[in-house]
Amino acid sequence: MASKKDGPPKSIGRSLNFTAGRMNALCQQLLDPYDLSLPQWVVLSCLWRSDGLTVGALAELVGTGLPATSRIVDRMIDRGLVRRRRHASDGRVMVVTLTEKGRDLDHLSDFHERINAVLLEGFSPSERELAFSFLLRMQTNAETALGER
Repeated sequence: MASKKDGPPKSIGRSLNFTAGRMNALCQQLLDPYDLSLPQWVVLSCLWRSDGLTVGALAELVGTGLPATSRIVDRMIDRGLVRRRRHASDGRVMVVTLTEKGRDLDHLSDFHERINAVLLEGFSPSERELAFSFLLRMQTNAETALGER
C-alpha cells in the first residue's frame, strides 16, 4: 500500500488532465480581453480558414458533439460574431459564416502558436515534434481501444 508521501499515482490521464486544465486557464486568461471563450476561438479559427461551414462540419473540426457546437454557435450569433445562412446551392443546408466583427478578430488566428510557444518553452525542435507525435499516438491508441478505428 502506498503512503501519502509517495504522492499521486504516475498516471498519463492525470497528467494530461492537469496539463489541459492549466492550458485552458492560460488560454482563457489571454482571450478574456477579447471577450472570447476558447471554444468560440476554435470555431472562429475554423471559419477564418474556411468560411461557410455547416454546424456538423464545425463539430467534426472542433472535436465536440453537434449539440455542444450548436450551442457555441448560438452564443456567437447572439454576440454578432457569426451568422447562419442558407447554402447557395442547397437551400435546405444552413452554413455558419463570419460577420465583420468575427473577421475583425482574425489577428488572433495565430493564437495556438502563442500557446504552443508557452507550453513548449525550453523544448528542442526534436522534442517539440516528439511531444506532438506522442500525443497523437496516445489519441490513436485510445480511439482504437474504443473501437473508433
